[in-house]
Amino acid sequence: MRGRVRDRVIGIALGILLGLAVIVLFLFLGSRNTIDEPSISGGTTTQTQPAAPPAKVQNQKPSK
Repeated sequence: MRGRVRDRVIGIALGILLGLAVIVLFLFLGSRNTIDEPSISGGTTTQTQPAAPPAKVQNQKPSK
């Protein structure tokens, strides 16, 4: 019985570690061509500009 519980815990832990490893590998190796490439070294940072506010629309009353 203890062997089953231990095997299950080891399996869950290995699954979580493998999943995290895949995510980290994708982030740092698979996304090199994206606009905001992740980096650990903190090299150059890019500044994003806030979006312009939407244009105001005047309410037009329908003619009768």
